[in-house]
Amino acid sequence: MPRRAVVVCLAALCAVPLAAGCRGAAFAYGPDLRAAQAHFDNLAAGFEARFTNVSRAQKVQYGRMRIGRYALAPSKLADDTAIWTTMRSTRTGAERTAEWQAGLVNNQFQFVPKRDTPMPTKLGDQRHAISVSQRGNDDWFWHTVVEHHVGAIPPTRLNDIAKALFLSAERPGSAMRADYRDGFPRTTTALGRLLSMDTIIAASQLDGSTLVSMQIRIDARNIAAPFPAYAKYIQKYVEPAKYRYRLADRLGNDWFDAQAANRVLTLRFRTKGGTLQPLTGAARPMPDTLILNVDALAKIGFFSVGVSNMVGEFVHVSTPRERAWQIRFTREPKWHLPLIAERLLSSAIRHPFEGTGVYFKLGFRTGPTGQTISERVVDAAVRESAIMRWLGNLGFTAMSDFAGTVEEEENRFLVELFRGMRTDMERLVAAPR
Repeated sequence: MPRRAVVVCLAALCAVPLAAGCRGAAFAYGPDLRAAQAHFDNLAAGFEARFTNVSRAQKVQYGRMRIGRYALAPSKLADDTAIWTTMRSTRTGAERTAEWQAGLVNNQFQFVPKRDTPMPTKLGDQRHAISVSQRGNDDWFWHTVVEHHVGAIPPTRLNDIAKALFLSAERPGSAMRADYRDGFPRTTTALGRLLSMDTIIAASQLDGSTLVSMQIRIDARNIAAPFPAYAKYIQKYVEPAKYRYRLADRLGNDWFDAQAANRVLTLRFRTKGGTLQPLTGAARPMPDTLILNVDALAKIGFFSVGVSNMVGEFVHVSTPRERAWQIRFTREPKWHLPLIAERLLSSAIRHPFEGTGVYFKLGFRTGPTGQTISERVVDAAVRESAIMRWLGNLGFTAMSDFAGTVEEEENRFLVELFRGMRTDMERLVAAPR
């Protein structure tokens, strides 16, 4: 799935608990209406700040583009002092870190380089730490952490939100449509310019559960007037992409299925009493550990590239201070590459999946002063080779196309979305029920 498609989908997922679950999911943000509004408003405001008039210091902008260009060929980066805030040497080689502090200042979300950046203590602030360490002549290891202050919503509250969201899906599709259009008109309008709910089918099962299928259409033509560059980018990279994310237990039973093709994203799940169930078979509690199977194909430039049967362990972290998803891929997928790249294949393309594998973490945790931190972590090993350099060059094509006007327009689109969500929530809480 292309990187920018992930951003759009994350924004959509933030809106869905309002637009789809409407009142029930919205009020689940807190133990009472006042707390629910405060928690949600801070969460949305934190993300709104992140996309407001983004500016980057020269060192940050340079480092961002260089790391994007040579992430799969780190030796090109190791000696570039203009990138790093810390440079060390170890017995195995170079160790480098770029730390960036970011926050809203004078209505600009400013990124600046800063060593030993503290954990964010102000709503909307972020800390980025990107490290690479050498582990052999051609072997490198990336460790990236992004922390974002998003208010004070207890991470345990996310369970209540998810339950309310799935419970809201146990209704006829017509009821869900009427609910979100009436309750969240600004959110619906802002998001609906790009994503529209084509179909909602909620089929009641004999055991009292509900099998749900939602089809969401991606159509950038509706944003071409206010966001022309962003619309062209989505039409070039996001709309043609094909991908499928399937969660299953170790016995092979599917629990969630999301797939996109021909500009339509289809979500399938089964719920009972607001709790996910396997798509088929008897109702039962969902295990904390599932198997994630990924198929993805994208067109970049003249080439179509992708993977199929990329299998990873999906762990739902649930503690009193944290709710997160951890994903680890330790099995090489089947690659779909053009002939020119297949001639370059070597053991280097398998290397990231060896040992501890490729690791992702996405979640919320309570910080040391009680603030809620949205956290993203990525760990990946790289072995330099011709095929990895080719893949890096290809990925940078999409990144360089995005930098500049496209990014500015996407930021404005997301700010309008989050601002609409905050206004709708305020109106919903104030309205008589």
